[in-house]
Amino acid sequence: MTRVRVGRGIEVPPAFAVDLALRAATGWAGVFGREAPLVVEIGFGNGQFLADLAGSRPEADFVGIELYGKGIVKLARRLERDGTANVRIVKGDAIRVLAAQFRRGEIAEMHVNFPDPWPKARHHKRRLVGPAFPAALFPRMAPGGDVFLATDHEGYAHQMMEVFEAHPGFVNAEGSFRFIYHVPGRVPTKYERKFGALGATIRHLHFRRLG
Repeated sequence: MTRVRVGRGIEVPPAFAVDLALRAATGWAGVFGREAPLVVEIGFGNGQFLADLAGSRPEADFVGIELYGKGIVKLARRLERDGTANVRIVKGDAIRVLAAQFRRGEIAEMHVNFPDPWPKARHHKRRLVGPAFPAALFPRMAPGGDVFLATDHEGYAHQMMEVFEAHPGFVNAEGSFRFIYHVPGRVPTKYERKFGALGATIRHLHFRRLG
């Protein structure tokens, strides 16, 4: 079966690859062939959360951004097996992909689940959700768009909270500086189940783009 290369040594079925020339000319609506809410997950891991979410919401279109090939292949296999047609996969660094591949106001919903906490202080600058993240995300989010974040790392949870609370373009949907500890109906990720079984406290954040 034909495969499309999305990274070094990484190939996926054509249905899940992105034609960057088409995207540049038409935006994501042209890639998917319709106007629909665009939902993005950064760092989708093994892809279970994204695949389940896309399967439950056929009225929306989904883009998964991942740096590691193993997770990309797992997600592509899952999507192919399930016959899911409303997902596209992009390999790359999240901030760079946001800047290069999304137009102003194009994203309706963003998910970041359990990003690497880089727990050592000297490595904190490597964290995805630092001050640069909401700054890069803001112009690409649709007014009223939702940002959902989750982590089991307390220190990182507070950093996420601080950088989004500090950005004037986002408001905490739960109230200023409030975390969420249970999300009804949420399909847990692989890591969420693992951490929950170990008794870890999982903190969720929900911010909304003003405008």
